[in-house]
Amino acid sequence: MKHLPKEQRGAEALRLTIKTLLAASYSWRGYEAQRQWLEKLLQRDATAGFTPAERDGVARIAYMRTPFEGWAGYRVQELIKGALPYASDFDYDEELFLKEVDTESPTALVRDQMRMLVGLCRAAGMDLPRFDARYEAYDDEAA
Repeated sequence: MKHLPKEQRGAEALRLTIKTLLAASYSWRGYEAQRQWLEKLLQRDATAGFTPAERDGVARIAYMRTPFEGWAGYRVQELIKGALPYASDFDYDEELFLKEVDTESPTALVRDQMRMLVGLCRAAGMDLPRFDARYEAYDDEAA
């Protein structure tokens, strides 16, 4: 069995992470630029490594693209149905988001989409805990 250098193994693992992210069926709404960047990273020579900043960028995208099937005991569809009657009370972007996810009928939403949906549900009067979408690696900087 051929042993790869540590850097090359790390690069291959990151390439696999990127391929997995791009293959996920979850909506890329709001992530078009990140998707293009990930695709560009994959177009590089397979022997090329990645910088620490690129590795961190991929980790942040992977974190934010974590799917959630629900929140506080409610499935995504139940949350959508809870906020939908109040769609006209929200601002245009929030109303548009809510109507788009209702049309898509997703079974899961990525982290920032779930944060937005939970916020809309809370504004609609549902008793839900807040959804914190911050990336933990940056909590120290935010404090």
